[in-house]
Amino acid sequence: MSGKKEPIDHKRYFNDPEYRKEILAQKKAREEASGKTWNNYSVKKKILIGAASVAAVLIIGFIGYIIFLFQGLPPLEKLENPDTAIATEVRSRDGVVLDKYFTENRTWVPYEEISPHVINALVATEDHRFYSHWGIDMIRTIAIPINLLRGRVEGGSTLSQQLARNLYKEIGLKFSISRKFREMITAVQIEQNYTKREIIEMYLNTVEYSNSAFGIEAASRTHYNKPAKELNITEAATLVGSVNGVYRFNPRLFPERSQRRRDIVLLLMNRRGFIDSTFYHQLKSEPIQLDYQPPSQAGRVSRYFGEYVRQKVSGWAEENGYDIYKDGLVIYTTIDSKLQKHAEKALRTKLDSLQKIFEREWTSKGSSQYMDELWEEFPSFKDSFLEDTDEYKNGYQTFNTKIRKVVLDSLKADSAFVDSVLKSRTRLEAGFVAIEPSNGNVLAWVGGSNYGNVQFDHVYQSRRQVGSTFKPFVYTVAIDNGFKPYHKFSKYPTSFRDRNGKVWSPTDESIGDGPDKVPLRVALARSMNNVTVRLLPELAGYPGTNKLWELDAAARKIKEMASNLGIDMSNTPAYPSIALGTAEVSLLEMTSAYTTFANNGVHIEPIAITRIEDKEGNVLQEYYPEYRKEVISPETAYMMVDMMRGVIRGGEGYNGTGVRLRNSYNVRQDIAGKTGTTNDASDNWFIAMTPHIVMGAWVGGEDRRIRFPQDGGYSIGQGARTALPIVGTFINMVTEDELAYWGYDAFTPPPGFVMPEDPKEVEVELVRDRNKGRIGW
Repeated sequence: MSGKKEPIDHKRYFNDPEYRKEILAQKKAREEASGKTWNNYSVKKKILIGAASVAAVLIIGFIGYIIFLFQGLPPLEKLENPDTAIATEVRSRDGVVLDKYFTENRTWVPYEEISPHVINALVATEDHRFYSHWGIDMIRTIAIPINLLRGRVEGGSTLSQQLARNLYKEIGLKFSISRKFREMITAVQIEQNYTKREIIEMYLNTVEYSNSAFGIEAASRTHYNKPAKELNITEAATLVGSVNGVYRFNPRLFPERSQRRRDIVLLLMNRRGFIDSTFYHQLKSEPIQLDYQPPSQAGRVSRYFGEYVRQKVSGWAEENGYDIYKDGLVIYTTIDSKLQKHAEKALRTKLDSLQKIFEREWTSKGSSQYMDELWEEFPSFKDSFLEDTDEYKNGYQTFNTKIRKVVLDSLKADSAFVDSVLKSRTRLEAGFVAIEPSNGNVLAWVGGSNYGNVQFDHVYQSRRQVGSTFKPFVYTVAIDNGFKPYHKFSKYPTSFRDRNGKVWSPTDESIGDGPDKVPLRVALARSMNNVTVRLLPELAGYPGTNKLWELDAAARKIKEMASNLGIDMSNTPAYPSIALGTAEVSLLEMTSAYTTFANNGVHIEPIAITRIEDKEGNVLQEYYPEYRKEVISPETAYMMVDMMRGVIRGGEGYNGTGVRLRNSYNVRQDIAGKTGTTNDASDNWFIAMTPHIVMGAWVGGEDRRIRFPQDGGYSIGQGARTALPIVGTFINMVTEDELAYWGYDAFTPPPGFVMPEDPKEVEVELVRDRNKGRIGW
């Protein structure tokens, strides 16, 4: 057979099988002669193509996985500025935390403000090679699979890795290989961007502890009622131990379990050389001892004031892109922490005792029914209180009736339910505020007895009738119109008629003995309605009139005066009855108005916030009083102060309505003030002034329908017996505190001012003292 390739007969190839086999055999012989076959070539080519494809897929997959990993890492700017929710703090002027706003109760403290015992406990327990690695502890990482094979589960995460997953939500918390890689990469980045001290500071400030405390400072204050820098070794070990399981090792819920965990931390501290063996054995025998403060209350001692501040700054924060619940702002206020503490205690102490007296005075002797005399005098109260309940509103369906009496009778059948309703509705409430008259700074603010029970602030939200505390504004108008403290008016009642013949004839409960005419000074000190009303025709320019409508001019003057003193009178009509205190005013406004008298006639709008800082201490906003104006002359202001001195100390032949401040509370310094009680005995007031502080208190029912008993001078249904004791107790507490802000200086008259005296009653007698040769009056 020739090696030369012969042409193929295609017709024969397809019809003759033998010829076809021969052709194929020749082709195979030629391929073998050349050293390669078509099949060999094809297989190799396929292998090469397949290998290249697999390699390409692996490379693409690897690149994609790397991209996937890095897409799940925090961006550089977030790495440099971690997004950690930090509570905004409201602080007093001396730096004490009064309240907080937060989603996570966290207060950031620097490394230097953390107890070294906490740092030692943390390093010993979580990462004892922390100071020698670069974010990843290779020894612990390599040991993970070995430990798993031995049946021991041990974490290999360093503090930096734990911080990475705590700080950056992108990394995630669910275990996976990808999460672990991201955690390791981020840990290395953290180590490159921060010092070891900064990493520990961030870790301790961001991690969650038991009882919803975020950060070491909040945890310390929640569990031990002390700052983090004061934690001792066992306390530090307890808190660090709880990080591993905030519920499982909660020292409040599971003290024995928490103690076992604490002892493990102490053992590790001993092994790493932070404490010696003797000390370790001594400490592990100590039981868990907490001074627990619920996280909702820890650092929140002045909730009423804090809520007022929150409402004031929320608008500013929103406009400027700040979140007061997460951005760690610091809001400095004018509050004095010591005065605030005494104010809180004085109000709660006196209110508790007043509640008992109030209930006793409305209960007849030997009665087993709660405050039976109140329901007898006001028979509609009980039903109206029950009608306010959800049980009553649902009662028509519950008792399958449309008749009101059936529902009420059915509810009354449950005596325990009725008693609970009546007791809750007859709770007394109170408010107290103190202002520095020279600058308008609010020094103390207590909006009620318990913010947790009643979120209604009786310093600025509540507007109640002010009664006789309004009378100084009437007398101020009189002084401004030329009247003097010695001018006398009849102490007997008078009456006026309106255009329809209806008579308005307010009276005093008692006119007392003595002369028929009373000086304005005495009338104000004794809070006499009759004299106050007799002033109105004079102020209106219609002396001697008995026409009620002619008194409107006086009412307008009084309303204008109150408005100039800082009181919102927009909803108060200018009726003559305004002179007796029918206006509804907030305690903050009333107290602020009185600061004008103590500040030589200059009214300064009260201010509570001085500045706002960010968490780095940069000042973001500063506040100043919005209003400062001389509304009355210094002479008028001093005459009013002098007249209101008589309310407290009385005078020759008379006692003022506030004399209990001297007699019962032994307040002997120069002080002026005014009591107030409304006609329906539902609101009691007292405001007191010294040159450096003006204090206001209000007491009344949480429910406006509540009335105080009116059965003579010993009833608590007077401002002198309810509101005054709060102020008196506050003064006593403050003056006993040597470190509290207080002054004993006296009011001084304006330069050159001489108090006017009645020329008709000043008798001058020249007396020669022959023995001493001097002349006197």
